Amino acid sequence: MITFDSVTKRYADGTVAVDGLSLEAPTGEITVFVGPSGCGKTTSLRMINRMIDATEGKILLDGTPVQGIDPPTLRRSIGYVIQQAGLFPHRKIVDNVATVPYLLGWDKKKARARAMELLERVGLDLKLAERYPFQLSGGQQQRVGVARALAADPPVLLMDEPFSAVDPIVRTSLQEELLRLQAELNKTIVFVTHDIDEAIKLGDQVAVLRVGGRLAQLAAPKTLLSQPADEFVREFLGHDRGIRRLSFISDGGLRLRTDLAVPEDFTGPSDEPWLLVVDGARKPLGWISPDRPSERLPYGTYVKGRDSLRTALDAALLSPSGCAAAVDESGAVVGVATREALDEALAVAADG
Repeated sequence: MITFDSVTKRYADGTVAVDGLSLEAPTGEITVFVGPSGCGKTTSLRMINRMIDATEGKILLDGTPVQGIDPPTLRRSIGYVIQQAGLFPHRKIVDNVATVPYLLGWDKKKARARAMELLERVGLDLKLAERYPFQLSGGQQQRVGVARALAADPPVLLMDEPFSAVDPIVRTSLQEELLRLQAELNKTIVFVTHDIDEAIKLGDQVAVLRVGGRLAQLAAPKTLLSQPADEFVREFLGHDRGIRRLSFISDGGLRLRTDLAVPEDFTGPSDEPWLLVVDGARKPLGWISPDRPSERLPYGTYVKGRDSLRTALDAALLSPSGCAAAVDESGAVVGVATREALDEALAVAADG
């Protein structure tokens, strides 16, 4: 557990970057620091590994004040991931990942074996191990950065806006990879971001900071969205926080129709305004309508029993029919959530 006990950082010119911060980052969970520019997110993170020292208060790792630990020793025991990976440009990827094991005195064979294991774990082709950072894409470099931070199996991982410099598709992929890794490794992670959607997706708990480094609210994402502490938090979450809240509501209440999926050779007639064409394995091929029976139009899917109500709503919005195709884990259609069914589920969610 990481504990901030009335921590303040005041610079020589009188600027207060963090002001009386008190919170706990529980063991094995992801705590996300989020807030506007100038709220002390990165300063708070860097005080954990003493890249910046607190002016007042204490930061404790499992009850031990970090101020009493030699900084290099402390940093070797904490994984650290930053924007744009921060890789050593003249070292091969395998040696970048093995950096901390080398510093800890591991022999080269053991350190490189650990590096190769981690490259595979973060989803990288092992052929990349002998390349240099400039030969990798931005997303690949960030995966290397995560692998390097995990190399000595540290109990704590600090991540300072690690995915902000990559495009949205790669960013989503990296977020999913982090959640997958965390499910396996159960690290204590403190993650800094300015993106509220990223905070809500990744955090077990989210700390919203005000300008000047004061804590506005610390809560689980679902609680944060449904019960913002004050107007500042409400404004920071945005006017679409109700839509974001749907990410935490199960699709279980969605009523499905099983009579709207038809085979490829379907010729009609039908009184339904929209029908979903499926192949022999019941994989969706597209929507058809009576006025355009030969044209298969775009569809959206969600996985029944796994995805949220928001995912189902997104799937419906991708379809001209306004309906979402519910599929199983194999991608086979198990039913269709109609506009009416979605409206019913959204009304229940609003009441809840």
